[in-house]
Amino acid sequence: MSAFFKEIAQDLYRFFTSITLAIVLISLIALFSFVGTLIPQEAFTREVDYIARFGFEGYQILKQLQLTNIFGSWYFLFVMALFTLNLTACTVKRLRASWRYWKLPMLALSPEALQRLEHWRSWEGPIAPETAQRIERVLQRRGYRVRRESSQLLAEKWRWERFGIDLFHIALLVVIFGGLATMLWGFRTFEIAHKGSLIQLPGADFQLRVNRFWSENYKDSERVMDWHTELTVIENGREVFTQTIEVNAPLRYKGYNVYQSAFGTDWQGAANVTLAISRADGTELGEFTSTVNEGFEIPNEKIFVKVGAFLPDFALTENLIAYSRTQRLENPGAYIEIFDLNGTRLMRTWAFARTDMQQFWESSMARVSGASPYRVRLVGMTAPEFTGLQITKDPGRPIVYFGFLFVVLGLLVHLYFKHQQIWVYLGENRIIIGGMARNRPRAFVHEFERLLKEIEQIVPKEEPEPCATLVSSSST
Repeated sequence: MSAFFKEIAQDLYRFFTSITLAIVLISLIALFSFVGTLIPQEAFTREVDYIARFGFEGYQILKQLQLTNIFGSWYFLFVMALFTLNLTACTVKRLRASWRYWKLPMLALSPEALQRLEHWRSWEGPIAPETAQRIERVLQRRGYRVRRESSQLLAEKWRWERFGIDLFHIALLVVIFGGLATMLWGFRTFEIAHKGSLIQLPGADFQLRVNRFWSENYKDSERVMDWHTELTVIENGREVFTQTIEVNAPLRYKGYNVYQSAFGTDWQGAANVTLAISRADGTELGEFTSTVNEGFEIPNEKIFVKVGAFLPDFALTENLIAYSRTQRLENPGAYIEIFDLNGTRLMRTWAFARTDMQQFWESSMARVSGASPYRVRLVGMTAPEFTGLQITKDPGRPIVYFGFLFVVLGLLVHLYFKHQQIWVYLGENRIIIGGMARNRPRAFVHEFERLLKEIEQIVPKEEPEPCATLVSSSST
């Protein structure tokens, strides 16, 4: 049984250290990220904006597929969990190999083995006693650590570069951990605020007051160039400071970030509508004004009228569900409910500003539910301007920045530093020098040639034999 579980553990280890698995998972993450840039995500977009862009049916499909919150979807989290396991397993595997490589001592090579290296050269002639010391100083000046073993000088540098790719892997895990910290302890929310609004941030011990906001247009144009909002931080009833934010210039305080995200007229959230109400027999009851989600009483008639919703561009889905196609005032409609003073609903209807739309709706409702006791027309509407604030708390951001710093550091080490080794054999009448660099033989050619030029000033000046001066074709 123990052999069976050992075999399963080995299979799982091979699976999670597979390069193929890593490529597949990275491709899926890139695909999900691309889709997330094409489809606005919930943290930044209101439901009505989804419906206006994709239609009600399209929005329902996107929501069921979790494409409006793709980075919080079960399948994205599943892929990220697999990628984290894959990256952890690969990191452990590489770290073990790197540690063995680090501990592996540099061994002396025979003259014959040196001549089989890709880069080597030899000199014939009498060797002065101080030649070894002089060559050692040359190597040390070029950053090599040198030790003597019998008749050889063993020199190497940058052995630690082997850990560069391991540092890269560990830094990626740190970045993932930072993202997880934000997912668990952070939040993103979108606030619609009016002038004078007081915003209480979730979990914060301070509030934000919206003093004013304005837009800035391009010169001689009605195109908006930038939005501005003046905010005041209030803590313990005291004004701490005031700051004007704009796009890409947020307010930051105690780990919270407030971004300028939108601007416009708040038709759906705070519209003031004026309604003309009459009995079914044509008796006018008058005009009344109310705000969305509020209402008014008509005492003489003993009824209460509530404005349930306002859509600036009324439309119906195939399932007869009302939504606003755009946020422009194209086809305004108000949802009205009328109750008696005991709370019993007498009727509900949509009231419109356009006469043809009002007549169409009344005739349709009459066919479906019979005659209504009252008629309601939309005769006026106003709405306050709003500023849209994107508010985030991102506790994992410093961790992510720290991780990315070491991602870059690990890549730089891996790309620009390679373990280099030099062997210098000192015989009675012969010097052989050979060298190699891990994974970057071509870059090592220039290093080796510069080293040879310095050593040539030290070694004997007699002309070497033609075969002894051979340098491999790849190094010339």
